[in-house]
Amino acid sequence: MNLVTPLLLCAVGFLGMEAVTYVVHRFVMHGSLERLHRSHHRNAAAAFARKSPEPNDVFPLAFSVVVVGGLALGFNVSGFAWLLPLLVGVTLYGLVYTVIHDGIIHGRIKWMKRVHSSWAISLGSAHREHHRSNGEPYGMLFPWITLGRDARPVQTLRSGSLPSHVPVDQ
Repeated sequence: MNLVTPLLLCAVGFLGMEAVTYVVHRFVMHGSLERLHRSHHRNAAAAFARKSPEPNDVFPLAFSVVVVGGLALGFNVSGFAWLLPLLVGVTLYGLVYTVIHDGIIHGRIKWMKRVHSSWAISLGSAHREHHRSNGEPYGMLFPWITLGRDARPVQTLRSGSLPSHVPVDQ
């Protein structure tokens, strides 16, 4: 494999996970397995350090099992090495998702509560809307894709309608 192919596969893994996140969140977490995901909506304001496991934790665990299985296949089965850079991208997405969702949006990592970029503020605002309405946006990193044009960060900030950044409490 040349250098471009693994980088491209890594990018596909990372960006593809936003689509997977949307589909799983919309049709599984707010569909057939909503009873598990409901715990996240109820416990969103709980302090991270004191928070015990909840039924919603099944979802990241399931993603992890799939990734570890894919890595085992990529490392051990001839012809499946292409899975390695793809799953590095998936893993990087999981890391970014955790930092943004738990750290910035829910404020469970103290020093991250102070992040005030237009992107972070728009993500927090979109996530609060999801918790309030139990509807769109279901994606994480680019919620304005499904919320529509008016929800883009710069446009929202210019309107002056955004409250100051506070962790999701609903």
